[in-house]
Order: sequence, then C-alpha cells, then structure tokens
Amino acid sequence: MKVLEREISPPKRNYLKIETSGLSRDLDSIISIGIAEKDSHKIKIYYVESFKDERYLLEEVLPLIDGKVFITYAGKSFDLGFFKAKCQMYFSKDFSFNFIDLQEVTKAYNFIFKLPSHSNKVLLENFLDPSNLSKEKDYQGIKIKSLFKKFIEGDKSSMDRILDYSLESLKNLILLDGSIRENLKKELSFKVSVSDFTLEEFELLGNTIILQGKTNYPEDYFASRGLYSLEVFNKLEEKLSFLNLKEYNKSFVIKINTEDGIYDEKNKCYFILKKDFPLSLENKSKLKSPSKIIILYYLDHIFENEKELCKKILEVELKN
Repeated sequence: MKVLEREISPPKRNYLKIETSGLSRDLDSIISIGIAEKDSHKIKIYYVESFKDERYLLEEVLPLIDGKVFITYAGKSFDLGFFKAKCQMYFSKDFSFNFIDLQEVTKAYNFIFKLPSHSNKVLLENFLDPSNLSKEKDYQGIKIKSLFKKFIEGDKSSMDRILDYSLESLKNLILLDGSIRENLKKELSFKVSVSDFTLEEFELLGNTIILQGKTNYPEDYFASRGLYSLEVFNKLEEKLSFLNLKEYNKSFVIKINTEDGIYDEKNKCYFILKKDFPLSLENKSKLKSPSKIIILYYLDHIFENEKELCKKILEVELKN
C-alpha cells in the first residue's frame, strides 16, 4: 500500500473518492481511496499494489474517515456499500460513515436544477466551467478494471494513469461541491427587510405544502391564518445539512393549505386561489395555469411559485 500526495488550496470541507476493480462489492476490490481533508494543503491518494493490499489500505484510511462528514459523488449508493462489505470481511469493528452524496443533493433539488440525469458527466457539464473540464475529457470512458489488470501483469504506467484520474476526479469533486452550493444558496436565499432567509426543505403532506429553512431574523414569531401558518423559532438539534448554514441562529416553517385538481389525464396539481391571498401573486413558473390560481405542486414542487409565496407571506407577517 502506498500514498500519493499533491499540494492543493485547503478545502473548506472533507472530500472522498474511491476507485474499484469493478462494480461488485463482494467480488471486486477497492484500488484507491482519495481524500482531501478540511483545511489541509494536500490531497492524498491511498492505493494498493496488489489485491492482498486491500486490508492494509482500509486499516490506514478507515480511522481517518471514521465519524467525520465527507462530500462524495454517489457515496451513499456506491462507496458506502463497498466500505460496509469490506469492513464485514476484514474487521469486527464498526465504523461511522457520514457521506453527503452530491448525486442525492441534485436529485432532491431537481425541481430547481431540472437536470436530465444526475450522472457525473451531466453534473460536471452543468456546474463547472468548460475550461476546468479539459483534462476530464481525457478520461471519459476510462476502464479502471482493465488498467489495474494491466498493472498487475507488469505495466507500471497503468497505475500512473489510475492515480492521475483519481487526482483529477477528486479536484473536480471539490469544484463541483462548491458550484452546487453556490447555485443552491443563490436560488434558495432571499431577504425580507434586513433579515436573511434560506429555504432548505420542501414537502407535500396531504394537501399541505411545508417549507422549512434557516434565518437570522432576531425574534421568535408565530401566526396562524387558516390558509397558512408561520413559525420562527430557535434552531432545534443541528442535523446533517448540505448547505450547513451555521451563521443562521433560527429556523422557520411555513405551512400552506392548498386545493387540488386534475391538471392532465394522470396527474393532480396542488394550488391556491389568488383571491384568498391578497399578496399580489403571479405565476412565476413556465407551467401554464388559469389566471385565478397559483400552482404550487405538479409532479414536483413548482419552486418559483413556492418561493415567491413564501417571501410574500414573510413580508406581510414580519413587516414590523
């Protein structure tokens, strides 16, 4: 087992990327684990030189990631499965894996991003400047399994190519995380008077739209108006959040009662009547709708309309 190190600008979070000899967590092996730790000046790629090194690789890396939060791409759907299978194979000790998966993040907020898929290629093309992807194109279609087989057979340059790819992938993961965060915060945040609000969670429960987020509004507040309710309160127990808004000391929740109706042959939509909300509301989305209503949910959250309604409610309630 060896370690390759390269200098980088210290990241603000922890990042992890693994490469494997195939897709089967039971039959294939972890070849490399790339780590960029918060505030560290170095990326480190831990890698094997033979299949028997896998245990030593894990013994070295698992203590470094145990209990910490790491940003990954497909970490929950792919990396986590490999780690758990290998831990069961080699160790009796339990490890705490806390992965934020960028693929899950973009899926959860796709009513904002409207991406055709959430593949690594699509995310890179949509969130990174093309100038950052010049080298990425050199690795499109790279076959790690074939390269590792050649390395085992004596072609040392194949491992160099795997490591070069691992470094590039980890650097792009850091850039991708920053870009997704920046885009989300820009879309989800707004001001009401001098206070900042950022939406984080969106839910449709029965006929109720529930919008939750964080704010630096200085006071607690509660209002129940029949058509909606608003509460601003001290943050409860901090939970793992992608945006990680530590500078906000309060949470807010808006619950909006909607009506429903058939929008097309197969699907309902959930809407409010403009006359019930004297808030000068307009349809901010591209979804066609009758002029007397504002659709808040059809197939997914109609983000533009939900955000506008949320902002208008806050402006009316917190005007003092």
